[in-house]
Amino acid sequence: MTSSDPQAQVQELRRQLQSLLEAAKANERKLDRFDALERRLVAVGSMEELVNLLLVDCRADFNLDAAELWLLDPDEELRRALPALPMVKAPQLLDNHAPLKALFGAARTTRLVGAADAPLLAQAFGEGSPVRSAALLPLIRQGLLIGSLHFGSRDPERYDAESGTKFLDRLSAIAAIAIESMLNRERLRRAGMTDGLTGVHNRRYFDHRSLIEFSQAVRHRYPLACLFLDIDHFKAINDRHGHPAGDEVLRQVGGLIQRSLRTGDLAARYGGEEFVVLLPRTDLAGACEVAERIRLMVQEAPFVTPEGGTLSATLSVGLAMLPAQATSFAELLGAADRALYDAKRGGRNRTVADEAAGDAAAASP
Repeated sequence: MTSSDPQAQVQELRRQLQSLLEAAKANERKLDRFDALERRLVAVGSMEELVNLLLVDCRADFNLDAAELWLLDPDEELRRALPALPMVKAPQLLDNHAPLKALFGAARTTRLVGAADAPLLAQAFGEGSPVRSAALLPLIRQGLLIGSLHFGSRDPERYDAESGTKFLDRLSAIAAIAIESMLNRERLRRAGMTDGLTGVHNRRYFDHRSLIEFSQAVRHRYPLACLFLDIDHFKAINDRHGHPAGDEVLRQVGGLIQRSLRTGDLAARYGGEEFVVLLPRTDLAGACEVAERIRLMVQEAPFVTPEGGTLSATLSVGLAMLPAQATSFAELLGAADRALYDAKRGGRNRTVADEAAGDAAAASP
C-alpha cells in the first residue's frame, strides 16, 4: 500500500478486509460441507451406502469431475460382497499394494497433483481422463494402507500443490474408519451365516432362508426343489485317513456344490457330512440335472489331503419337489430326507427322487 491518499488507503484496507471475509465465508462453507459428509460417513449402514456416498454424493456435493475409490482386497472379501449390490459406481479392488505404493510411495500422505503430473493422473483416473488436478487421499487404518480415495477436477488450479490439506486429511481418516467398520460388519455378517469349515451357508442361515423361499414359492406358485446330499462312508474316510483329511473332503465338497449352482440357489451344510440345496424356480428335470452334476463332480474329483496325497469320495442325493398342497417347509425337507435314505439303501453314489416329486412336477403350472 504505497498511496499517500488516506481515502485510497481506507478503500484498499476495505478491499483486503472484504477479501478476507469472503475467504473466511468460503472456508466456513467448505467446513460445513466436510462436517456434513463426516456425519454421513459415521452413520452409514451398509457398504453399498458407503461406496455411493464416496463416489457419487461427494462428486455432486464438492462439484468434482471425477471420483475414484481403490480398496485393497487380497482375500477377495469385497469381490464376494460387492457384485450383488446395486451401486452406481463400484470401487476398484486391488490384489496387492503395488498400485498404492506407486501413488504414495513411503510418505503415505495426501497428495495434490496438477497437470504437470499427467502420468500420475492417468494412473489414478485412467487413460483419457479429463482430470487436470486431483487430491489423492490415502486410507490408513492401524498403520496399514487399505486403499485410496481420489477427487479430480478439470480445473488445473483446483488442487494446487501449495494448498493446505487439513480438511482432506481429516476426511481420509474418517473414510478409512467407515470402510474398516463396514468390512468388519461384513465379516461378522458372513461369520454368522457361513459354515467356517466349508464356506457354504450354515444351518442357522438355511433355516431362516428356507422359510422365505418356501413362502415365495407357495405365493407365486413356482417350483421349488430340495436336495439332501450326504458323503458316502464318511466315517471310514476319517478312520482310514484321519479327521484332517475328512475336513478337507468336506471343504472341497462344499466348494464343488457351490460351483454347481446358479445365483439365487442356496447351499448349506446341514450337519456333519450332510449338505442341503434349495433350487427355486427349478422343475424336476432341472433339479435332477443339478443333482447329477454335483454327484459326478464329487465322484470324479481327486480330493487332496493335508499331507499332499489324494483320496476318492462319493455322495448320495435325495431329491424332492415342493408338494402341491404343502403347508410347511418341513414337508419338503422330510421328503428329500426320505429320498436320501432310499439312495443310501439302494447302494449309495446315486440320486433318488421322492415318489411324490413327479406328482408335484405334474401339478406345477
